[in-house]
Amino acid sequence: MSDSSLTAARRRNLQRVLTPRHVAVIGGGAAAEAARQLDALGFQGQVWPVNPRRTEIAGRACHGSVAELPEAPDAAVVAAPAAQCPCIFAELNRIGAGGGVCFAAHFREDGAADLEAELVEAAGDCVLVGPNSHGILNLLDRVALWPDDHCAEPVEAGAALISQSGNVALNSTFHRRSVPLSHVVSAGNQAQLDIGDFMDALLDDARVHAIGLFIEGLRDVRGFARAARRALERDVPVVALKVGASDHGARATLGHTGSLSGADAAYDALFDRLGVMRVRTPEALLETLKLFTTAERPAGRRLVSLSCSGGEAALAGDLMSGAGLVLPAPSEAAAGELAKTFRIPRGSVGNPLDYNTAIWGDADACADGFAAAMGEGTDIGVHFLDFPRDEACDAANWRAARDGFLRAHRRVGGTAAMIATYAECFPEADRRACVAAGVAPLQGLQPAVTALGHAAAHAEWRRRLLDEAAWTGPLAGAGPRTPPRLVDEGESKRRLAAHGLSVPDGRCVGLGDVGQAAEAVGFPVVLKAVGLAHKTDAGAVALNLQSAEAVRAAADAIADRLAAGDAAPDRWLVETMVPDAVAELIVGVTRDDTVGPVLVVGDGGVFAELIGRTRTLLLPTTEARVREAITGLTTGRRLLGQRGDAGGDLDAAVAACMAVARYVEANADSLAEIDVNPLLVRPPGRGAVAADALIAEAVHA
Repeated sequence: MSDSSLTAARRRNLQRVLTPRHVAVIGGGAAAEAARQLDALGFQGQVWPVNPRRTEIAGRACHGSVAELPEAPDAAVVAAPAAQCPCIFAELNRIGAGGGVCFAAHFREDGAADLEAELVEAAGDCVLVGPNSHGILNLLDRVALWPDDHCAEPVEAGAALISQSGNVALNSTFHRRSVPLSHVVSAGNQAQLDIGDFMDALLDDARVHAIGLFIEGLRDVRGFARAARRALERDVPVVALKVGASDHGARATLGHTGSLSGADAAYDALFDRLGVMRVRTPEALLETLKLFTTAERPAGRRLVSLSCSGGEAALAGDLMSGAGLVLPAPSEAAAGELAKTFRIPRGSVGNPLDYNTAIWGDADACADGFAAAMGEGTDIGVHFLDFPRDEACDAANWRAARDGFLRAHRRVGGTAAMIATYAECFPEADRRACVAAGVAPLQGLQPAVTALGHAAAHAEWRRRLLDEAAWTGPLAGAGPRTPPRLVDEGESKRRLAAHGLSVPDGRCVGLGDVGQAAEAVGFPVVLKAVGLAHKTDAGAVALNLQSAEAVRAAADAIADRLAAGDAAPDRWLVETMVPDAVAELIVGVTRDDTVGPVLVVGDGGVFAELIGRTRTLLLPTTEARVREAITGLTTGRRLLGQRGDAGGDLDAAVAACMAVARYVEANADSLAEIDVNPLLVRPPGRGAVAADALIAEAVHA
């Protein structure tokens, strides 16, 4: 049973819309075109035109109104002006229709939010796709709720594409890439249905083998998380192209954390936590979907790369290593056999393998050599082959290499892909031959490598995610609705220490008591003026002070310097020095509009914003995820120790991050930001101490 956010009635109705027995086309020219598109795709159900001013549409008699239809349609195409749409959907809801696609624009996206709200209310349990939607194509059942030409073809199984852009949805049907699209859904304004609702409904169809997403933003992140988890459980890969990420760092109160982690990093964290593979281009989206729907899933990351070009082999090796793919060298026995088969020097045998052209044109020899290379414990076999234009060249030798690779794949099994470095150099007939043989015909080197990297990692990633608790949505609490106020360092540290963060022994005192406070905590000490976010920049910090006299002198000098800039601190923080830090981290929290509070871990200290290496994690999180985030940083790798260096207390650094995370969970409703910079990591077994910490929170009336 699904945990969809839809009501039971809307869920049933969405399935009716996706696989209708009858479709009402309501309106004029666009409705007539929708009827023609249904006919062209071979829709086998009933099509009922509705138009009070026409007698027929697309060769069918028109009904004067929705009320005159012979029965409630499963789906409707509503091609009417925006102002008329609420009344039409109210009537569809009244007669029990499944739902409708609303093509009309000029709703919320053009400032008419009230009209869109009226439309949603009128629809009731009748499913509303849009408004501002280009429609739905179901290529499995030959359904086109679509007002325009398209190039999609019927398939028996494939990948569903859900797009928030109508034009991207339309353009995806024009591809020349042999991607079997099962559905194309233009979500439009998502006034009633969110991307997660469409995902959830499509996951009910076993013929949907993968889901692609074009995302501008998520309105219902909890629904999206539920659908993504269900996709993981059903082993349906989800691939997303996310665009329109805004940099919200300028809104940051504390500076460091906000400027180091923006909205795009939050989406990266979301996709990583949910098992959604992120790509950066439309080409990579389609190629990744193609790989998941035309070839066997890879069991792991071990890949053998075949080409007849040394330069191509080197380029492939560089890109593949960067995508997390592993290219194991052939064994001595295999290398000797490969040298003999391909008629190349033993020293030239490697992986990537440049097999030269001694057997060029001999499909049988190619099959033997390729099978030998692919059969030695690898997960993926790829062959690079760009075909010449048939009208300009005789491509017989290229097709012999193609056939040899397809035969080799039939012998050894596993995952196989043929890659054209230049996307246009892969003719349709050759792509079809590959698909028929269970070989993915990948087009374009970079998109192909992206697809292979995602596919190779997917099984391992999926197992890991299913073993940990599902992320169900942002931490409870809406966050501050007023401009946040800065909590001073002393109080910030006190609050965080209550949740387990280690902080230096210190005293917060007036100017006249700084010497006495220093004697109480023990020398050497650090002196800081309280109330400034960037104390180092302001010259408001003095380090390694060895006596009460030195502390008082430093306080007087800082006070004079700040007074010249119209700052007059009345509180001073005196703390013990941490003399043996081996590394510095920044640990912070920012609040993202979509996913809520996120934990940011990065290389710390005064150069944090210059270095800019961070990892962003959704909250709540786990120790394992925090450890992985830290060790992925330059500082984190230093903590592991190398070349005789003992490293640092990685366990303590992880514990510090988890303490910050616990504070966030307890204060999600009021928290705006946290900035711990630096977190001083000491030698193994000696802990990690927050040298500086600030909290920004809502001001409650």
